Amino acid sequence: MTQQLSRRHFLQAASGTAVFLLIGCRTAAKTAPPATAVPPTAVPSPTLPPLSLDIILTPNDEFYVMETNGTPSVDRDTWQLIIDGLVENPLTLSFADIETRPFIEQMRTLECIGNAVGGNQIGNAVWGGILLADLLAEVRVLDTAVRARFEAADNYETSVTLEWLNQPGAMLATQMNGAPLPPEHGYPLRLFMPGLYGQKMPKWITRIEFIADSDHLGTWEKQGWSNVAAVKTNSILMQPTHIQKVPLAPLELFGVAYAGDRHITQVEVGIEQDGDLRWQPVTELVRGPSDEVWTQFYLPWTPPAAGTYTLLVRATDATGFVQTERARGILEGAFPDGTDKIHNIVIVVE
Repeated sequence: MTQQLSRRHFLQAASGTAVFLLIGCRTAAKTAPPATAVPPTAVPSPTLPPLSLDIILTPNDEFYVMETNGTPSVDRDTWQLIIDGLVENPLTLSFADIETRPFIEQMRTLECIGNAVGGNQIGNAVWGGILLADLLAEVRVLDTAVRARFEAADNYETSVTLEWLNQPGAMLATQMNGAPLPPEHGYPLRLFMPGLYGQKMPKWITRIEFIADSDHLGTWEKQGWSNVAAVKTNSILMQPTHIQKVPLAPLELFGVAYAGDRHITQVEVGIEQDGDLRWQPVTELVRGPSDEVWTQFYLPWTPPAAGTYTLLVRATDATGFVQTERARGILEGAFPDGTDKIHNIVIVVE
């Protein structure tokens, strides 16, 4: 029998899930299990509003790691960020220059575009750094620019249209959960923009170039992955886990729903046995300080009898979109632009 876990440890329960190797996001050898629940108070963040104690942060050493060309060795003292191209005032910044700028912290969920249905390539952290808007105001981007192209120390390259970069929450991060960025997470600097998969937010960033090429393709885009890479509305049932045996007793089903920068308006859990599927709305949703943070859901459920059940989860976002298509397997892939298919697992009640 499997003992029911507390809410604060629900992501730790998923550590038995396989680590997935996904095309488009390569897992480093050091890739850790899914997130462990940690009280947000462990990460001081005076710039953020008070958080529910149930909001879960992923510890740095357990946050998923994705690499394209390995982790580069970057010397912070010689590292530079160049902002140039179609701008009036090109900038070259040292890390010391970055440190003199106003420091901010933002809680953000990060997900890989290649995260399979029910996959573990997703995490939540408090990222500290500087707002990008201040730098953009200084360089004065020309009207002829249509995209921003990014270069990184590992030779990774990608680009976005300017509306993504011009969002108020776009930032350059130097810290992760109150500590300097670990090397595998982009030390000394990485980029964040609301609403996009990690593919568009390079680690170890060294250059932001404004270009007029509306058709520019980066490292993964040349291999067929989306050139937009906007997060699709998705949800994951984290506990119980697939093929888990549970007692014939009250359970708490829980997991996360995430839609990039869109508000999650509803989460429903489906209970299916012998072809009879019934959806139940979740009344307890725990939210972060913004819609850029995953929404945690909890649903008490008492199995009516022993047997085999299929559990499903679907989310609705503020645009009215509802997950509708059921995944054919828990590892169904996400090529080429992410997945919004319904996660479903099988459990055995004894």
